[in-house]
Amino acid sequence: MGFLKQNAQLILMIAALVALRWSVVEPYVVPTGSMEPTLKTGDRLYALKCAYDLRIPMTNKILFRTGQVKRGDVILFEAPRTPEVTYVKRAVGLPGDKISFRDGGLFINGQEVQKSVFPNRNVMYDIEEKDQKTLYVEQLGDVKHYAILDSKFDQAPTRYMDEITIPEGYLFAVGDNRDHSYDSRYWGFVPVENLKGRALFIWYSSWDPNVKESMTSTSLTFPEKIYFYIYEFFKFFPDYFKGEAWIRKERVGTLIQ
Repeated sequence: MGFLKQNAQLILMIAALVALRWSVVEPYVVPTGSMEPTLKTGDRLYALKCAYDLRIPMTNKILFRTGQVKRGDVILFEAPRTPEVTYVKRAVGLPGDKISFRDGGLFINGQEVQKSVFPNRNVMYDIEEKDQKTLYVEQLGDVKHYAILDSKFDQAPTRYMDEITIPEGYLFAVGDNRDHSYDSRYWGFVPVENLKGRALFIWYSSWDPNVKESMTSTSLTFPEKIYFYIYEFFKFFPDYFKGEAWIRKERVGTLIQ
């Protein structure tokens, strides 16, 4: 009891931080290029966990709803088929919407979502095979965001999807890197209860192609994650000074749209 009394403030602070981490913010490292160029492999972001609901700390039990997903939100959620994996995608379809794709173009309720080629390609500087990819700006409701189509998929069957209606309690989420995203077009709808938050901002971004295999893996055990985290940390700086890795200073602190 004496220990508890002497360290009561410290214990309360730790408990508050744990509650904050579990209920308010969610750190996340982007493992793939499915959301390029909005999010790039190696981006570290924070998501607002209480954007849509508030849960009891250390559990997934929802206390009450705090908001609804808006069209265009970048959301984090438990993958429907592999709930131990967290996905980050853009919510393009809401309950009741009719969604289809024609030659890569997104249609919502029978209307094509407008997009236009974006001439300034500076954001594409570190994207693989960028010369064969076209950068667009898409107007999704009130949200303007980047999207990419890869010319090697022109006329491919994956560019097409027959119209489907999103049932109540579900969302339709896709990656901005449309031809290189494993999303609702392949595995179906996102249950609303799988939501983990809305992506807010990038607090740090770096990339080392020499550790791509471990950074992009989604099947590592917890001890493996710890091992590779330490390995990647000590591998990055020698590679950085050799010019083989880089810090994306221009992305630090940017809001996610």
